[in-house]
Amino acid sequence: MKWLVRRLSAVSVVTRAVLLLPLVMTVWWFLLKGPSLWLLAKLSFIPLALFVSPPGQAPVRVEDGTRAWTFQVEVNTYGRNSSTNEGQYVETLAFTAEEDSIAFFASSWFSYLALALAAGAIWGGERRQVLQGLGIETALNVASVVAYAYINGYGTVLKTAAGGGGGMWTLQYVYHLIYLVIPFAGPFVVAVALHRQWRTYIGLAAPVRMEMPKRK
Repeated sequence: MKWLVRRLSAVSVVTRAVLLLPLVMTVWWFLLKGPSLWLLAKLSFIPLALFVSPPGQAPVRVEDGTRAWTFQVEVNTYGRNSSTNEGQYVETLAFTAEEDSIAFFASSWFSYLALALAAGAIWGGERRQVLQGLGIETALNVASVVAYAYINGYGTVLKTAAGGGGGMWTLQYVYHLIYLVIPFAGPFVVAVALHRQWRTYIGLAAPVRMEMPKRK
C-alpha cells in the first residue's frame, strides 16, 4: 500500500484521475450499478411521495424483470387529448423509464469517489470530507430523481397544451441541468470544494504533498 501511495504521489492529481475514473466507473457499471440504483430508489421514495406523487399511491416502483422505474406523478393541469385534440384536465400521470435512463443519477457517487481517491483523500486524512462529499452527492442525486419524475410527468401534459410556453422552456432547461450537467460536472465541483489537492491544481490553494499518515 505504501508503495502504491508513493507511486501515485509522483504523478499529478489529474493523471491519477485519468487512471482511476475509468477503473472505478467500469467497476460500477458491471458490478455495482444494480445495488446503487436499488439504494437510490429507496432514498428517493419519501421525497417522491412528498413532492411528486399523488397521495395514497406508490411514487416509484422498480419492475422485477426489466428493472425499469415506473413513476406516479400528480399533474393537476390542463392538457390536450392526442386522439380527439380536445382539452382535458389531467390529475395524475404514470410513466416508465428504463434502468439506464436513471443510471446517470447513481453514477455521480462513483465519479466523486474516483476524484477523491485521485486527491489522496482516503489515506490523506480527509475521510470526513469524503463522507461530506458523498452526502452532497446523495442530496443532488435524490433531488435530480425528483425533478426528473416531475418534469417528465408534468412536462408531458404541459407540452400538449400549445407547446407549454415559457413554462415548458423552464422545465427543459432544468431537465438539461439535472440530466446532462449535474451528474457529470457535480462530482468535480464537490471534489474541488472539499479536497485540497484539487484546489491546488486549479490554483485556489498552496501545494500539498500526498502521503500516508504517520503511525503513532
